[in-house]
Amino acid sequence: MDGLDFTELHLETELLWNEISIGDSVMLDADLYESNIFKLRKHHMYEVVAKVQSLAPEPSMLVVESDITGDLIKLHPALLCSYQASGNHNFQSQ
Repeated sequence: MDGLDFTELHLETELLWNEISIGDSVMLDADLYESNIFKLRKHHMYEVVAKVQSLAPEPSMLVVESDITGDLIKLHPALLCSYQASGNHNFQSQ
């Protein structure tokens, strides 16, 4: 990886995971597919409905509800392009 090794990337995503709270909104920079099924849209805000904390080397995940399928989707924080704290209208970029 250019500039970041796995440990640094894991640390950065864990810090981002800690910063985002349930009720905050997150946005992806690309559409998300799972098993070739379209699940989440890029540049669409999704509310964080839960957080799943894991121990290394497994990443901690954010959980959102798909507006397409209604499924609960686990998101790795590295997939986010921005987030918005609930009640705050200032976007934070990763």
